[in-house]
Amino acid sequence: MNYRRVLVFGAHPDDEIAMAGAIAKFAMKKAKVTILTFTDGCEGYPMPEMKETIVTVRRKESNASDRVLGVHSHIHLEIPDMALVNNKETILRCVHAIRKVRPDAIFTHGPDEHHRDHIAAHEISIEASWQAGEPVVAELGPPWETPHLYFYAGVQGMRPRVTCDVSETEHKRLLARARHLSQHILWGRSKEDFEQEAKWIKRSKRKFVEQFYLADDFLLRDFPPR
Repeated sequence: MNYRRVLVFGAHPDDEIAMAGAIAKFAMKKAKVTILTFTDGCEGYPMPEMKETIVTVRRKESNASDRVLGVHSHIHLEIPDMALVNNKETILRCVHAIRKVRPDAIFTHGPDEHHRDHIAAHEISIEASWQAGEPVVAELGPPWETPHLYFYAGVQGMRPRVTCDVSETEHKRLLARARHLSQHILWGRSKEDFEQEAKWIKRSKRKFVEQFYLADDFLLRDFPPR
């Protein structure tokens, strides 16, 4: 997983935190990590009085989280929550993003999700990763076939997987969560809770890992090593 360019698909503004340790580790190793967030988070308000400002608030929180993790760039499609569908416009926007980033690896939602936006994000990102490598819609850039494709969440049952040691960067997961203040009511924890746990993790010297599951169309073309 010695990647130079990585693209992470997330249905909502904080979904990528599921692999925050790996994102921070890639960034630490000078890889350029791009996150593509499908929705604007408009339904993620835990109190009625937050409805009119939640989209702006969540964008600011997302930007703050990106700075913690060392994200290189962030693409926001700004589709309303619960309205993400696999249509032509969204597929083409994702194909364009893939051809622009030209990632060594794509990380996305798995097939066993429950939230409608997560289900759609899985289907769209998988199809877009294939379409991006085909000689079609040339105006979106030259074809790019991404070598490696992983699921970082939404996987049940047995599936081939790889494990990434994120011991050096696990504390940044908590610091990233601390930046998403609007979601703390839903998570049942405060900014101070996350920051204290981050300090404990950094001092503990414990080993932390993240698991990534190989997508169905994943081909280990560079295995065994020459």
